[in-house]
Amino acid sequence: MTGSLPRAMILSTRSADIAIIGAGAAGLELARMASNAGQKVVLFEQGVSNGRHLFQRIPLMVGKIIGNKRFVDASESVAQVAAGNRQLPVLTGRGLGGSSRVNGNVAYAGPVERYGHVFTPLGLDFADILKRMNTGDTTPRPHSWNDALSAKFLDAAQALGTPKVDDPDAQGAFAGGSILHVNTKRGLRHNHLEGYRDTAVVENIEIIRAPVTGIAFDGTRATGVTSQNGTIQAGEVILCAGAIGSPLLLMQSGIGAADMLAAAGLKTLHDLPYVGRHLKDHANLRLPFSCEGHDTLNQKTRGLRALWEGLKFIAGSKDTILRGPGASAGVNVAMGGDIIEDSYRIQLVHFTQDRSAVGDKGIVFERQQKASLGIYALWPKSQGAVRIGAQGVQIDPGFLTDEADVQTTLQGMKQARAIMAEMGFEPDPQEAPDEDTMRSGVYSGYHLIGSNRMSMDADSGVVGPDFAVHGLTGLSVCDASVLPDHLSSHSYLPVIAMARMFAQTRGWAA
Repeated sequence: MTGSLPRAMILSTRSADIAIIGAGAAGLELARMASNAGQKVVLFEQGVSNGRHLFQRIPLMVGKIIGNKRFVDASESVAQVAAGNRQLPVLTGRGLGGSSRVNGNVAYAGPVERYGHVFTPLGLDFADILKRMNTGDTTPRPHSWNDALSAKFLDAAQALGTPKVDDPDAQGAFAGGSILHVNTKRGLRHNHLEGYRDTAVVENIEIIRAPVTGIAFDGTRATGVTSQNGTIQAGEVILCAGAIGSPLLLMQSGIGAADMLAAAGLKTLHDLPYVGRHLKDHANLRLPFSCEGHDTLNQKTRGLRALWEGLKFIAGSKDTILRGPGASAGVNVAMGGDIIEDSYRIQLVHFTQDRSAVGDKGIVFERQQKASLGIYALWPKSQGAVRIGAQGVQIDPGFLTDEADVQTTLQGMKQARAIMAEMGFEPDPQEAPDEDTMRSGVYSGYHLIGSNRMSMDADSGVVGPDFAVHGLTGLSVCDASVLPDHLSSHSYLPVIAMARMFAQTRGWAA
């Protein structure tokens, strides 16, 4: 009988314990843990990629698909007035694994002190979760590849006062320099999509690949999820669509600032002014330098050298460039001696590129014998927003709109040049003052967070410490959008930590 019914009608008659919208790192982790707790889960993901594409598996190769709309949702920001009035690319991953399938796969949970600084006012304690994550139960985190240039960089940083550390996630070790830790296994990307496949109870999970059009409500209670195929009823709806997708779906479902929704022609179900506000990102700047005597990715990704790197990778060599992102080492510097305050990161990037020219074919390395140092404030204070209006969606990261970020970045630039000099290299000649170079050169670090930030009440945020949306029942948000602030130099493991905290509040996690 049901075999003759239209697909939409079939979906409309079905139900689940939990509907999860978005199969990125948070969505997959929640589906994995809920399924192990015996919950029946429906997992919605609009992207078609299953994460098995060769370029998604080999860490360095994601540089070739970073702008490909099969793998990412690509948008442009509004003009960044404090960053040269430029519209900058905003990229988020799509398909199973989300952004964790197209990022640099650098894996740091961040210092426990920072979690205390951010979450103690909210009554949450991440100490046990971080302890388990830092023993390696989340993903394998071996060192990335490294070479003589990496050693020069770390030696130079140490000579200038930044010590080398083996694991920046160790207690008190975040302020230091190390070869990058990456989530790989035998040289292949091994993030939470692999963890999900290994340990989820698949018979408790149904994946629906369809764009979600809205969240269904009965009064102020969420009752299900509507997609192009119909509606599935659920005991709880969990939104995990990321720092851009989650606030937009709330707005499209009538949840957000009433005046903004009205201007966009949307009916207001629940006036919640902080939806979409407090968006943060790392404003990343790179300073290039010539490095005679050291081949970089500019050289190693061409011709016979590229073939040689491929053969080394196939043979299982640990020193091939394909095993890591285009960067190999980084240092975290505490400006005032306190790593949880005004700190910055400097990262050795083994290539140079025209960052304004990334398209469907990904990153194109330049030919010169050059590398660069990437710099950004670790805990930026600048804020932007995700908005919706009559003209469509507007994404504003708000780069460099807080003077504290300007000063932190300028200090980082000064230290980066000192490290170059200590390495025996000189930065490219630059005629513009440092501040002009910074404002015309920053780009997104693609570490977008905070647009549905966690707070004690609706006067300052969107979800409470239990992840439930203020003023509604049956609807929660758990992804990078609920982070009140940055917790690490990279966002992947902090998002997993949030998912585990969510599971702990629901009694799913052992």
